[in-house]
Amino acid sequence: MSTATRSISLDTDWRFGGEVPLPGIEDALDPDVLARLRSEATKDADWPAVTVPHTVTPLSWKLWNPESWEKVWVYRRHFTVPEDFRGQRIFVDFGAAMTTAVVSLNGTELGQHRGGYLPFSFEITDLVQANPENPESSDNVLTVVVDSRFNLNVPPNIPAPALSSSLDYLQPGGIHRSVRLRAVPATFISQITTTHHDALDPDRRRSTFGVAIDGLTSDASGSVRVDLRDGEQVLASASVTIDSAAGSGAVDVELGGLQDVQLWDVDDPRLYDVVATLTLDGQPVHEERLRTGYREARFEPDGFYLNGTRRYLLGVNRHGYFPFTGFAMPDRVHRQDAQIIKRDLNCVMVRCSHYPQTESFLDACDELGLLVWEEPPGWQYVGDSAWQDLIAQDIEAMIARDRHRPSIIVWGARLNETPDRPDFYARTEALVKKLDPTRTTSGTMHGEYARTQVFQHDLFGYDDYHTTVDERGERRPLLLEPIDGRPYLLSEAISTRSSPTTLYRRADPADVQQHQALDYAYSHDEAMGDHRFAGLLAWVGFDYEANMGNHHRGVKTSGLGDVFRVLKPGAAIYRSQVDPGKRVVIEPAFTWNPPEFGQANAFGGRAEGRLWSPGAEAMICSNCDRLEVYLGDRHVASVAPDRERFPHLPYAPSFVDLTLAETDDPELRIDGYLDGKLVGTRRFSGDRSGDSLALTPDETEILADGIDAVRVVLAVVDRYGEARGSSRAVVDLEVSGPGELIGDNPFDLDDTGAVAAVWVRSVAGEPGRIIVRASTPEWGSTTAILTSRAN
Repeated sequence: MSTATRSISLDTDWRFGGEVPLPGIEDALDPDVLARLRSEATKDADWPAVTVPHTVTPLSWKLWNPESWEKVWVYRRHFTVPEDFRGQRIFVDFGAAMTTAVVSLNGTELGQHRGGYLPFSFEITDLVQANPENPESSDNVLTVVVDSRFNLNVPPNIPAPALSSSLDYLQPGGIHRSVRLRAVPATFISQITTTHHDALDPDRRRSTFGVAIDGLTSDASGSVRVDLRDGEQVLASASVTIDSAAGSGAVDVELGGLQDVQLWDVDDPRLYDVVATLTLDGQPVHEERLRTGYREARFEPDGFYLNGTRRYLLGVNRHGYFPFTGFAMPDRVHRQDAQIIKRDLNCVMVRCSHYPQTESFLDACDELGLLVWEEPPGWQYVGDSAWQDLIAQDIEAMIARDRHRPSIIVWGARLNETPDRPDFYARTEALVKKLDPTRTTSGTMHGEYARTQVFQHDLFGYDDYHTTVDERGERRPLLLEPIDGRPYLLSEAISTRSSPTTLYRRADPADVQQHQALDYAYSHDEAMGDHRFAGLLAWVGFDYEANMGNHHRGVKTSGLGDVFRVLKPGAAIYRSQVDPGKRVVIEPAFTWNPPEFGQANAFGGRAEGRLWSPGAEAMICSNCDRLEVYLGDRHVASVAPDRERFPHLPYAPSFVDLTLAETDDPELRIDGYLDGKLVGTRRFSGDRSGDSLALTPDETEILADGIDAVRVVLAVVDRYGEARGSSRAVVDLEVSGPGELIGDNPFDLDDTGAVAAVWVRSVAGEPGRIIVRASTPEWGSTTAILTSRAN
């Protein structure tokens, strides 16, 4: 008999009842309304079918209107209990719902969960209907009422009269993570906590695994065994006898003999399986498992050390929501973000701003070697005692869910950019240290006032947006002096405050595009040159939707990538910070972008004698030691990295005069050399007559489960496949086969800088070929072919 947890997905076949009218109800859900919604007599056959993750209202990539989702909504899911669940304890598990969820089964309320970012569960063993003779004939009705209003007294939200624009991110409502039905024995392992000791000493390396047992009776006789496995190989094993007591219990299993364990590192993220087995009366009854890794991570006044080696933390912040769907994207899409951050931006760290993010994203961080700062939901506000109690609950749930992960090196014990609350933050600091004494605590500070306040945590995280005017008369970032005598990390840095514009957009002129890269080059160079800085995390990895401060049509454009996760020219400095032995990078910090209609200069408008090129100091980011630059057949310059201006960057940018004359051939070629050997070439066309429309999926295969989805990038490209920075093309999209389009259709590329993306989702139970066709009057049609395969 299998002792593993049984679990099935409930993500498909939901019915969405839409908005629940609550006239005059401001602070709580009306009990009469809830009773009506819970009633089995309520018919839902005419409600539209939806799949979770789900957002309650349609969204574009821009101009989100919070009024469209800040209401109360109802979902219903009919299900039958599988036959092999019979005789087991049964739970329904929710990944997250935004923001408060009231859940009932077969007319009986199971409970309420307040907070939109962490999982919650209800036991339904005594409430499910099952026909012993034919279990699959018994219909159970799960009803979920989701309150997505902003003024709920739930972190990070703020009570009335505050508006959702009081936070620098938006929170579309819905059941935005997976829902599962889970079956376990009457007595089962409910949690495994991990504590690793002396990771750097093979002879002393050991682990303590806390195994919590639910349903343990006073007369129980048994044991818990923990195996540490590398694939099928058992590296170490230990057992303890249960000291039985009524109700729930817990045991600690000490595991030694870990000399053969390899350390988890950003360059070699070694993971191991922890398998805990509960035995009662001589019979194994339940097995639970998780993944973990061994590493030592510590912050010191002279920087960050991983496994005893100092590492500069090149990183970004990340918001976990997307165009068209808000938070409601499947696991593959969240994992792709981690891949972009690690592999394309060459980061070693990401901060989950400003809330716990999906398990799938964190799984990818564990697997890729991407260090993580995780924090509870908050932004510049601390509420009343009830609100603070919910933060404490969020911290407990966050650490319980993710403590086993080697990628996490910082727990947020303080909310983002909040004024000092000594009593509250003494409480949260003590709570984090009680739950996990092995990791660093922090919380971001901002503004001059914050540097002199009481700071009760390990790592001083500072959001630094100061600027200065340099000797060249240009505005650039200015990093403040670190706090002496304590670990210091720039938790956010760089914004358009140091730029010639209030926005960083792909459609901007070349000087704006490369100013973003230039600002990061200056700041990382300065931080790398002073060992008091542990590192710098960019604000932000990807653009995000918000209605606060400067934004373009409801999109904050601070990102190294846009909302579609397409990297901007300003990301070039990040892209080049990689050993050329891994890959050669030649990345202009501007688009080569002749105008579609008439001549224009790179700085906007028209200017006699100055064409559209990036001008006299064009920035090229590369890990080559020499670049040869050509316009047509004319050799323009031989350039080397500017190590005088950027002495501390591993790979400094180069600068070249690319001012176009009327007689110049506008075909740009850049050859990259290492040790005198040609190792790479990039070509860019100055002739738009060879442009075309390209469709590029991240992957070509998805699962036919009705949940899985993949990004397809749309781009106007030149004859060499290089993306343009502007286009007035309007793209018509068509999906044929077992797939559904997630995105605007038609898609106007004028507002996105000639590059955008849509996603394609599978249809449940319908494997086959999916054809995505894009067409424009200028270029006809092009296609991308995907395969949706059975599970």
